[in-house]
Amino acid sequence: MRYFPAGTFAFLAMRIFVLALCWFAAPCRAGLHPRIFVRHDTATAGRGPTVSQLRGRLHDPAYTRWRMPLSRQGSSATVEHAARYLETGDAAELRAVRDFLTSHTFSYARQDVGGFLAGAEMATAFDWVYDGLSDADRRLALDNIVTTCDSSLSFLRHGEPDINHNYTYMALNTVAVCGLVLEGEPAPHGEKSASYLALARDFLESPGKVLDTWSAREGAWGEGSHYTFHETVRNLVMMLAAFRSAGDRDYFTEARSWYGDFAAKSGRFLIYSTRPDFTFERTGDTSANRVQAALTVPVTVEVLATGLGDSPDAARLRSFADDLLAAHGDRAVEPEMGWGMRIFYDPRASRTPSYRTLPLSARMGAGTLEQIVFRNGWEADSTQITILAGDHFTDHQHFDKGQFLIYHRGGLTVDSGAYDGMYRPDAHPNEYACRTLAHNCLLVYDSAQQFPKGYTNDGGQNVTRGRQHHADWPAYLAHREAEGLHTAEVLAYDTAAAYGYVRADLTKAYGAKVRHYERQFVYLPAADSLLVFDRVAAARPEYPKRWLLHFQERPEVDGVIPPAGVHAYPDAGVVTERRRQGALFLRTLLPAPRKTTVVGGPAYEFFNLFTGVNYPPSNPAVAAESRESGRWRIEVAPEHQAEEDRFLNVIQIAGSDGVPAEARLVSGTGGLAGAQLPDQVVIFAAGTLPVRYEVSTPAPAGHLLVQLPALTGVAIRVNGASLGTRRVNAQGVLSFQDRGKGTRRVEILAAR
Repeated sequence: MRYFPAGTFAFLAMRIFVLALCWFAAPCRAGLHPRIFVRHDTATAGRGPTVSQLRGRLHDPAYTRWRMPLSRQGSSATVEHAARYLETGDAAELRAVRDFLTSHTFSYARQDVGGFLAGAEMATAFDWVYDGLSDADRRLALDNIVTTCDSSLSFLRHGEPDINHNYTYMALNTVAVCGLVLEGEPAPHGEKSASYLALARDFLESPGKVLDTWSAREGAWGEGSHYTFHETVRNLVMMLAAFRSAGDRDYFTEARSWYGDFAAKSGRFLIYSTRPDFTFERTGDTSANRVQAALTVPVTVEVLATGLGDSPDAARLRSFADDLLAAHGDRAVEPEMGWGMRIFYDPRASRTPSYRTLPLSARMGAGTLEQIVFRNGWEADSTQITILAGDHFTDHQHFDKGQFLIYHRGGLTVDSGAYDGMYRPDAHPNEYACRTLAHNCLLVYDSAQQFPKGYTNDGGQNVTRGRQHHADWPAYLAHREAEGLHTAEVLAYDTAAAYGYVRADLTKAYGAKVRHYERQFVYLPAADSLLVFDRVAAARPEYPKRWLLHFQERPEVDGVIPPAGVHAYPDAGVVTERRRQGALFLRTLLPAPRKTTVVGGPAYEFFNLFTGVNYPPSNPAVAAESRESGRWRIEVAPEHQAEEDRFLNVIQIAGSDGVPAEARLVSGTGGLAGAQLPDQVVIFAAGTLPVRYEVSTPAPAGHLLVQLPALTGVAIRVNGASLGTRRVNAQGVLSFQDRGKGTRRVEILAAR
């Protein structure tokens, strides 16, 4: 692992020198409040609006919309009360803050994650009302803040915090913000500040800690949409923004210069994780009330944009935030987070370039998370395909390597199950929601496979729990193989205007029951079609294999509407799913012969065919319509058992009034398989030459071949006539256009 950019010794020495200066330099903030996000009018350090500038926005329509009636009370609402006092000097707002701060303490032991979050919120509110409190009220409030913060401090020191887990970032934000606010206070609170800031800086800056981890992961996180954006990213960027306003330390600038620009990449990750309907992709643990890219998210986006300064990424984030706000209207921001918009939102900052100038394909977290997105546009009726093919980090991820989700005017394939708690044997959390069975993946059933206690056999990927103990990134890397966390690897990724391609090795996710398993995807944006090709070799031929696809609505099979329950359809032709204004048409070309089984409907939504048990959530509300928790699925299985099987599925994406197009199987030499679409041929080769196959179309067609020997010169012949020589690209992809029609015999030969 390389923590720093490649460079000379002088560059590294300079970095150490600058870090040392930043560590020991006096921040010049003692005695001046506020200092968190908003600065005292006489402040000479830090960046951010002053109190006078904030008050100048009080009647500006661009900001007044973010002052709303509060929906609840608590530590988050106290921050909003404090902001209103800072803006108006209203004595009632001051009393609300004072009464809360002088009467409440929180801890992880008593309030779970609320105990982590409360410390930063209490300290921020205290900072903003500091000048309005009496000395006695300050001392009492500080005592309560210290008691609350010490719970987070204890967790970070003794609670085995994991560098990849959201708890670490909640606790760290509290420790950092409390340290910044308490600095300069009389004993004993001032001494507490020193210990808090020392720990916060150590977690941030030490080799392999937070900044290095986010650099290594390229700003991509995988704790489900619930925790990734609403908690982990939010707490990280808030903490960096607090340092930026309270002194001369700008971690956003350092991230750009020394840590792979992870803050900008994290902003792009957020954009690509948002569907055209401005809700998040449902990946990992995701609550029904957290699928919206709203509530806390617009504030996070504005904080990121502010930290990125005058840059194209900042402009893209602001243009994206504008569309978020338009999409969600009055519910775009939680009332308790309105202060964040009034401080960080800048209606006059540039929105050019727009986020719509971003590439339509993205690979995020290369070599780590591996979340890949293909789109065919940035409009409301565009298609988005999301693929997961990387490592395992925390228990908020699912056992879903190779999973793919399709959105077009509605969720056409879904991540089934709901976030109904965790670690509950014989119930939805253990037996369904996190399991491979609930995802668009492949099952390989070994009846003798051993799962951890509390988990039955679903035929899916290995279940890995309780591996959340990696104090830093090197510790994670050191344990990744031994603990079964290196679950998948992207072998090839390639994009062009006409296609997107991914080849992933998923073998390790399944353990000893699978000898080798690769899944490949080809997306054709012009045809709006996705081809999924699986080549899997089980350890024994008698292990059944089942290819899964999950839907929210009841599918049709060759025009037949299946009843609730379990119903098989031998050699089904077209499976149709329609949801809202979108439709999906699935043609399975391999295996042959095969059986397509439809499972779903009342009492079968979360059914395990191997155990014969349905595992519904204990609380139906967690499976609300917005979660798209999946009520139906199909399972495609070969009719005959074999050690090795191939699955080739062609998925056509369309509007609700679409009709299925033709797709025919193409076979040839060397174990290749492919599909012939109306004006496109896609061939999945097997890594060798020559390649020979036959197609028949009424007009010339484009040919796309994948998994060829990379960087190899080849000669292309059609019906014996030469089309010249080409070079296979570095990802094993070759594309060309033929000039014939009717039946053609195509040969791809090694060039002489």
